[in-house]
Amino acid sequence: MRITEETKVFHLLEEYPESEPIVKKYFAYFYEKKLEDIALKRLSIKGAFNVLNLSDREREDFFRELHEKLGLEVPKINLERE
Repeated sequence: MRITEETKVFHLLEEYPESEPIVKKYFAYFYEKKLEDIALKRLSIKGAFNVLNLSDREREDFFRELHEKLGLEVPKINLERE
């Protein structure tokens, strides 16, 4: 599975359960508000970033940490906002 900004958070967790600590770290709001079952199933990684208004640096850190944890190539992300 190739991980991009368009990957659904749910699919990332389903395919790579070991990514959960990273997802919880960056998307803690959804867990704190008990919205993870709804929001993370529907939102792409980019969508979750946008909802939380995460900085470009946080977005880059998320993908860097995923790369380090999973040992996968993660693409350089396009940080231009739509």
